[in-house]
Amino acid sequence: MWKLVKMKKFVINSISAFQFFQLARYSTLILIGIVFTKTILTQQEIGEYETFVFIAGAVSSFWLNGLLKALLPLSSEKNAQAPFFSAFVLISFLSLLVAGLLVLIRPALSEFLLNGKSIPELTLLLVYLVIGVPANLVESFYLIKKKNKALIIFAIVSFSVQFLLVVMPAVLGYSVRFSLAGLVASAILRYLWLWGLFIYYNEIRVSFSFIKRHLNLGGPLVAATFLSGSAHVIDGFIVTSHFDERTFAVFRYGARELPLAMLLANALNSAMLPEFANKENLRQNLKKLKLNITRLMHFLFPVTAVLLLLAHPVFPVLFNPQFAESATIFNIYLLLIISRLLMPQTILNGLKLTKPIMTASFFELLLNVSLSLIFVQFWGIAGIAFATFAAYLFEKIYLIISVKRKLNINLAEYHPVRYFIIYSLSILVIFIFAEILF
Repeated sequence: MWKLVKMKKFVINSISAFQFFQLARYSTLILIGIVFTKTILTQQEIGEYETFVFIAGAVSSFWLNGLLKALLPLSSEKNAQAPFFSAFVLISFLSLLVAGLLVLIRPALSEFLLNGKSIPELTLLLVYLVIGVPANLVESFYLIKKKNKALIIFAIVSFSVQFLLVVMPAVLGYSVRFSLAGLVASAILRYLWLWGLFIYYNEIRVSFSFIKRHLNLGGPLVAATFLSGSAHVIDGFIVTSHFDERTFAVFRYGARELPLAMLLANALNSAMLPEFANKENLRQNLKKLKLNITRLMHFLFPVTAVLLLLAHPVFPVLFNPQFAESATIFNIYLLLIISRLLMPQTILNGLKLTKPIMTASFFELLLNVSLSLIFVQFWGIAGIAFATFAAYLFEKIYLIISVKRKLNINLAEYHPVRYFIIYSLSILVIFIFAEILF
């Protein structure tokens, strides 16, 4: 009997598989950053790599994430026709469009937002956009098909390959250009993997009616993600327009928040979207969401407390002394765990109530940008991080109120409020202590 109970604890489900995937993705980014600081790459070259990745995300992540969020509940419907290849056609078209637009706005982007610097390796960036963006459909494909073990295998293989292709040129003494080429090569391999899935599952069919529904549902989500994500992007551009590439590298190395908090919370949100698409099980899904948030809370808040105390002594050793200032940025971003573990958007997304999310994101953008421009005058790049914390928390409060007004669902029905208050206050006290101590 004990063996059966023990085995059940290690059953891989959609939530744990997707959380593992997101953790593998983010861990790869962190490890690449650590290795870079131990090689001959200069801080300016590292800044060029971060600028490349930042621009790629700035022009694609908002609409890609919005469409993927819409795809999850739509593709889980019984009457969904050719959802994945149809989504691939749509995303590929938009990727080509964005790549062309980037070429057109290159002079303005360089002059006004990159402090006069040119876009690093533009040709590689264009290939990365056209090939790498559609390749992100692989994880959504596995998630909807409930191929949980396959998703874990894909994560291990693809991110191991990416890590090796990106860091080996730097380790061998080559310039950052070869590391960027390795990043593009890893995207091409994921793109080929996606085509292998289409062929194996006989998914090469296009439904224009599904594309229309996808756009209708995804439009508000794209707008919401654009507004919400734009604040983070604009934060980056505020840094690039006020400071040099070295300072941008310092900001980017710190502005990563706790990987476990962001990734596990996002993975839980994505995995629960198909569940909430079934309105008949709403109460059951609310309890399930609350249970999973509680589990994350008991794990993530103690980990955050430890990291708050370790960031300042560890950062100069983990990277190098030039990145010591990144520790303060990192600690401020650790506070985002407070807003990450508030998840009213999961309910609204799953029930296809996307307009409140778009409205909340609009106000979040205004608040984030306004506070960033004010705070940067007093606290430098740390002020930009403080603005992000305040804006993200405001957005979640707005959505909590929306869930109550539209669905008559109290926060306590899907969130462990008492634990949350105790943990949040404790984290704020530890943050103040850590910053004063160091």
